[in-house]
Amino acid sequence: MTEANGAAGAPLAGGRVLPRVIKGKRSQFFDDPTMDQMMTFFMELMTEVMVLRDRQDTLERMLEEKGGISRAELRDLIPPPEVEAERAADRAAFVERVLRLHEPVGEPAPRHDA
Repeated sequence: MTEANGAAGAPLAGGRVLPRVIKGKRSQFFDDPTMDQMMTFFMELMTEVMVLRDRQDTLERMLEEKGGISRAELRDLIPPPEVEAERAADRAAFVERVLRLHEPVGEPAPRHDA
């Protein structure tokens, strides 16, 4: 428990604990605060999708290599740098595809031949 807010927070190295309650004013980027909430939701959803895609990619690679794996092997695998680079490129392309809807009106959207 933290003394500041009475709620248990995330433990850090050195025994410090982050409070669960964010202090300060929430950032606002749009005139309508509900748009900020929608964009926050949207970005969180994109993050979750990318985590799932990375996990699926790991699973597929391990199955191809081993023919079968345990949950622990899947959870504990640290991908080599070349796999991380490939995933980073996939993430960047995903973000570009999803966010191109937010380009200014009248601007041509980039073409992605899939």
